[in-house]
Amino acid sequence: MKQIKFKSFVRGALIFAVLGLFTFIFMWSRTKWIPAGNVGVIYDASEGLLPEVLKPQAVYVGWRRQLFIYPTKLMNALYTEDPTAGEDRSADGILVTTNDNANTTFDVSVIYRVLPENVIQVFNEFGAIPIVDVQTGYIRRATKEVANDISTQYDLFSLMGPKRLEASQKMTTLLRERMAQKGISVEIVMLGASYPSAEFQSKITSRVNSYIELEISRLKREIAEIERQVAIVKGEANNKAAQLSASQTKDRSIDLLKLQATEQALKKWDGKLPAISPKPGQNVIITSDILGQMGGRR
Repeated sequence: MKQIKFKSFVRGALIFAVLGLFTFIFMWSRTKWIPAGNVGVIYDASEGLLPEVLKPQAVYVGWRRQLFIYPTKLMNALYTEDPTAGEDRSADGILVTTNDNANTTFDVSVIYRVLPENVIQVFNEFGAIPIVDVQTGYIRRATKEVANDISTQYDLFSLMGPKRLEASQKMTTLLRERMAQKGISVEIVMLGASYPSAEFQSKITSRVNSYIELEISRLKREIAEIERQVAIVKGEANNKAAQLSASQTKDRSIDLLKLQATEQALKKWDGKLPAISPKPGQNVIITSDILGQMGGRR
């Protein structure tokens, strides 16, 4: 009797262990992770969308339920002709038409995210479609429409160069308004590399060469003007130097003549001082003694 009870106990324990193992495996298989930078919502087949927005954590998803995850971190939806990058891993750049009738493909990058308070709205708009499919489908289509609305305001040369940033800002504003209606927050739209046709590439090259030649001509004129001004300054400096040199020579010549006159006077001097050496404006009284001396000298 005891042996039968022991066998029954062992059998029950094994059954319990197996059931526990299967339960653990089942619950583990139904456990999903919401990674950092994301939030999630659960859809129940009977109750519909549950109102709670789940933060990053491990979540048990019950029977007939499904977890949908949305990125609250910044996401980059890249539509590019590079087949090794982008969303579709194929050439999926955005084809636009400019006001000079040039059909040209551009790489376009859309930075977006879903704010936690907008998760329910996004689910109501797109239903059970995962956000990655929304990104490759709906966001791309909206981006293409916005890009073509803006591109017709520019010619291809401007859109590829000086007006690219301006066009990107306009696209950002327009796409932000359009996607806000779906609960998706667009941060910025950026036009990237362009892929013009061979015909337009030739026109662009010709236009760039003309612009470079124009700039070279302008620089040459500026250089010639600078050289002219330098020549004028040099001429004025040389003229001033010549005038200073002539003035100094004249002053030296006058000093030399004075020295020569003094030398001649010294040669003729007999070594006697004059009897009268009046100063300018001084009254001189001549006495008989002085007259005698003067007469004796004659």
